[in-house]
Amino acid sequence: MAEKCDDNSEMTLEDLVVSHSYEMLALITVLERKGILTRGEVIEVIKELGEREVPE
Repeated sequence: MAEKCDDNSEMTLEDLVVSHSYEMLALITVLERKGILTRGEVIEVIKELGEREVPE
C-alpha cells in the first residue's frame, strides 16, 4: 500500500511508520537531554495508554 506524498513520489506504509518512529525518538531524546522527562516516564505512559479501553 502506498500513500501519495506529492506528484513525484510515493511513501509506503512501512516508510511512514519508520519515519514516524525516528521522529518520535528524536523528540523523546531532545526532551530527555533537556531534563524534561526520562525514557522510563515515556514507557510508563505508553503502558498506561495500552491499558485503556478503546471507545467504539
